[in-house]
Amino acid sequence: MMQNMVAHIRNPLILEKLERINEELDLMSLNIDDYEEFFHVLLHLKPVMFIVEINDIKDPYLKIIKIIRKSVLTKHVPIIVISNTIDETIINKVAEMDISALVHMPVIDSVLKLNIVNILRRSDEKQQLEVTQDLQSVQSVMISGLASLSEYRDPETGQHIKRTQNYVKALAVTLRRKGLFTEELTDSNIDAIYMSVPLHDIGKVGIRDEILLKPGRLNQEEFEIMKTHTRIGYDAIHKVGNSLKNSDFLNYAADVAYTHHEKYDGSGYPRGLMGDDIPLVGRLMAVADVYDALVSKRVYKEAMTHEEAMEIIREGSGSHFDPEIVSCALDLEKTFSNIAQTYSDTEVHDPNEHFLEDLKKKGLLNKVLIVEDSKIVRMVMKNQLMSMGIQVDEAMDGVTGFDKIMNTDYDLVLLDIEMPKMNGYQMVTKLRREMKLPIIIAMTAADYNVTLRELHELGIEGLLLKPVDLNRLASKYEEVLYRKGK
Repeated sequence: MMQNMVAHIRNPLILEKLERINEELDLMSLNIDDYEEFFHVLLHLKPVMFIVEINDIKDPYLKIIKIIRKSVLTKHVPIIVISNTIDETIINKVAEMDISALVHMPVIDSVLKLNIVNILRRSDEKQQLEVTQDLQSVQSVMISGLASLSEYRDPETGQHIKRTQNYVKALAVTLRRKGLFTEELTDSNIDAIYMSVPLHDIGKVGIRDEILLKPGRLNQEEFEIMKTHTRIGYDAIHKVGNSLKNSDFLNYAADVAYTHHEKYDGSGYPRGLMGDDIPLVGRLMAVADVYDALVSKRVYKEAMTHEEAMEIIREGSGSHFDPEIVSCALDLEKTFSNIAQTYSDTEVHDPNEHFLEDLKKKGLLNKVLIVEDSKIVRMVMKNQLMSMGIQVDEAMDGVTGFDKIMNTDYDLVLLDIEMPKMNGYQMVTKLRREMKLPIIIAMTAADYNVTLRELHELGIEGLLLKPVDLNRLASKYEEVLYRKGK
């Protein structure tokens, strides 16, 4: 698979050299001339390195490099700086930024190529080491543990796992931002906590189907049996994790399986732990699991509103939940609502057909318009859709998008909410006045205040987080088609 390199080079001679080197090394290079697009590139292309030309102390890319090094998502991206300056102030400034190499002009092809090759080699070695030491171990443990549980059957959906993972991670990051539990909530531990969440209910594999799948409330005897899922899950994870040297992930997984039903006042199960005696991951999961259960529809109950669920979380502060975590949850109301709506449970007429290729083959998705101000997002999504044979048009703002929709029939419009000139809401409002509304699914990378009901009233059929997951998009689109009787 071709690797991506991102560059910001002004000098055309250097750009030519870089293009020749990339061709030799089978790298795909994207030269960015607008620094505001840079973060879209990092988010969507995940480049193996970034090469930037800096010749001035006021160059905005000095600030960009600082931001890269502070972000959890980008701090490990290797950076090569090319410069024609001999100013020690600039050189020292660049050297302080943890860059991988500084190449002076005039650029010698072999020197630049050597630096790129060395970075690629180090990246490959690091990736192989991480896969060997961490991912293979985790995957082996997961596979062996899950394979022994051959009759696994859980009524919760995969989207429940996605939602609770994201609630927990948002809570952990916010706690750390507030200066709480900073020793425990390192980047690697937050990642391990995030990975552990899907195993919180794995002990349910040991619960009989007539109890696990019962559509109504459990009686006292059945509930006592259900409660044993915490111990079953803990024992299963603990058993398969004993042989691992580095088992932070499995330690968290065992803790979350065992303690996510404990309550802050000691009235929970299975051990009646109280306060800080409950592991942090269990206290985080308690809030995430209860919130998700409240806002989700089940065969035995209707879903509560986000506001009703948050009020219950608030009332449970100090009794059911850790007050510090409740405070974070209340600060994250928009984020929780965002996650719940983005990973909502979908009900489609055929659950096996969630892929865009299938929709294209059936003639249900032939032409798409992407209305998005980021050219990188447009490029990535356009290439993905076109690879499936879907026709794609683009618009960089709401004004252009409105004009295209008025003059062309589209099966689907993917609409960015925040845009210059005319935002997504304004564009849809104007379309409604013209009685021209195709199927519109909005995209956002930020928190939002609007609910799904308000979106539907505007004429927007759904909302997805960026970067857009194509299978999730297919599922949302197919749900809309089913709702419209198509």
